[in-house]
Amino acid sequence: MNNSSVLSKTCLGTALLLSVAFGGWGCADEADGGAPVISEVRRSTGPVTYASKGNGIQIVGSGLGTTRSIRFNGYEANLHTATIEPNSILIVIPQSVPTIEEGAVNDLLEVTTTEGYASTPFIILPKAPSLTGSDNANPAVGDVVTLVGKNLYYVQWVSFPGESPVKTTEFETAPDGLSLKVTVPEGYDPLSGGNIEVCTLSGTALLEAPRPPLEITELKYVASVKAADWQVRENLQVGDVVYVDRTAVFGNIPEFYLGSTWISTATDSRAFNTVGETLASFKVNRATDVYIARNQGTGTTIEEWLAGWEEMPRGSNDENYIGVNTDKFWMYKKTFPAGSTVEVGRNGNTGRSPYFIILK
Repeated sequence: MNNSSVLSKTCLGTALLLSVAFGGWGCADEADGGAPVISEVRRSTGPVTYASKGNGIQIVGSGLGTTRSIRFNGYEANLHTATIEPNSILIVIPQSVPTIEEGAVNDLLEVTTTEGYASTPFIILPKAPSLTGSDNANPAVGDVVTLVGKNLYYVQWVSFPGESPVKTTEFETAPDGLSLKVTVPEGYDPLSGGNIEVCTLSGTALLEAPRPPLEITELKYVASVKAADWQVRENLQVGDVVYVDRTAVFGNIPEFYLGSTWISTATDSRAFNTVGETLASFKVNRATDVYIARNQGTGTTIEEWLAGWEEMPRGSNDENYIGVNTDKFWMYKKTFPAGSTVEVGRNGNTGRSPYFIILK
């Protein structure tokens, strides 16, 4: 990747037609003369070393008044679209300029005048990047991982999840922009959850970081209750028995929750109804989204322990419910960090089928 250094700030004249687009730059005209010099390229935000097709730029320097050719990556722009002055050229980067997506480019801005030639490194950006996968489902610190995607050009850094995201510049990009190899940095923690992030000059691409299998431990009643023990189950499906002490089965389940790990609760535990006390608890080994499926028949007032949980969208036609017989259950979500103990409280209605728990 080529980068040009910022050399100086120069106030230059510009035509009235383009003065608004370029922040009203302007100063006294000066006599032209000598070979051309490009000191910097600017946009309204300041000096730049790259821009996108369709962006307006100001080429700053001297000896530019007799410009006869402006080329981006070898593509010659139409001079009739430019405003040319002795120390400044205003031009919009043509849409037909080739970028690295189409093949090898020289990342060069070139100006030819009647007195000579000048150039400066300048990148025309490709489209935004994307990530589609990784070749390692369980990477460790120090492993070299291949990330796959599109437009992985001009990569600046890669970050991995940890207690806080950890960045690295130890990577190697493929010439076709379809992959990059990166060394997993110190501080990476797969239990933290989050995304692998690749930052390029064109934008950022995200890929959910590989996560170890969810483990739920220390599931127990905290309050004194007389009910069957709750059970951790896998692969939630329509037709599964909902509660450990009844025979009711799941009817409707939105696709998002199918296949999830879940906790089968006890219908008899609904008898516990003490405000402010914990009914049961369990521990999760990694960052986990916990969903409480609450029976809408329980009532409109949410139990105190669910305050702060996010109510999941019900859908335009209330289609996002889980159905058990004629009862509809709506979902409440909270994200817990790795190693957290999750505590849940009373059902809030001793006569209705109680909540159950889904984890992702």
